[in-house]
Amino acid sequence: MTTLLAREEVHVIAEAESGIQALELCEQFRPDILFCDIRMPDLDGLETAAALVQFDSPPLLVFVTGYSEHAADAFEKAAFDYILKPVSQHRLQLTLTRAEQRLAEKRVIPDLPELRRLPIRTEYAMRLLKVEDVVCAQTQQKRVVVHTHAEQFKTNYTLTQLEQMLPSTEFMRVHASAIARLDEITEINFLGNQTYDLTLSNNVTIPVGRGQYPGLQRRLGLKSIG
Repeated sequence: MTTLLAREEVHVIAEAESGIQALELCEQFRPDILFCDIRMPDLDGLETAAALVQFDSPPLLVFVTGYSEHAADAFEKAAFDYILKPVSQHRLQLTLTRAEQRLAEKRVIPDLPELRRLPIRTEYAMRLLKVEDVVCAQTQQKRVVVHTHAEQFKTNYTLTQLEQMLPSTEFMRVHASAIARLDEITEINFLGNQTYDLTLSNNVTIPVGRGQYPGLQRRLGLKSIG
């Protein structure tokens, strides 16, 4: 990949040997684009992707892998592209051309107004749920369910869509299957083997991904707690 990228005059600013190291280097160097495998030490590519979206300005994520069966999961986690090995120069050129266009668009798109009401379609109406009432959202039986303190609503959103709509200063994608409002987290439960889940103020319990846990600690000001 380094050789192929050099032919396209792409400046490689860092290389990582694991998912955790990739996240650390992205935080340090703030690259425009990250090329990532699926199978890696520590965190795999999908776990790395789930953690990466918590960054204030994440790089475009391109998976480069020999495993075609993970493509759907990759795009659910906001992957920009998915390239199968062996990588041809032409295929890489197509990705880089699209990436240049996307990066140019990001530089000129103005900030969108803050979302205040979340539209949720019911059988006979459109429910306009106040964003401040949302406690969490999670995938249940292939549907995304939004929870408040008193109710829950099945929606037609994907979690990635909700993640983009809800204010990032208040919400976090804590797992591939869940988003939580940070102020509504009441307990972090240790389950053993470096796994955790969260209890929220409405008594809903949601999982925490291994890749997201360090970022959750930082967002809650708990960096020193193991």
